[in-house]
Amino acid sequence: MLIGAETAERDWVGYEIKESYKKGNGLLGIYIHNVVDLDRRTDVKGKNPFDNLYIENKTNGQKTYLSQTYKTYDWVNDNGYGNFASWVDQAARQAGK
Repeated sequence: MLIGAETAERDWVGYEIKESYKKGNGLLGIYIHNVVDLDRRTDVKGKNPFDNLYIENKTNGQKTYLSQTYKTYDWVNDNGYGNFASWVDQAARQAGK
């Protein structure tokens, strides 16, 4: 998932994350605020959407936020161009795929 300035506040984003989780898909987030746009500007860093969602342990009620489980990366600072494939591979392995 690409994470922009307002991604975490979008209702459909939470829905899509939940559905991907239910399907057992690998999950990761990529911050894009440092990517230069056509006007040579960047944006502010958005909130991590995985902070909004959690899994509740049925036995003890303890919440584990998805941000504790799934990684996020910064496209520019973490060299997304060179590392994207390994990020996807790692997310897939984490999902058992």
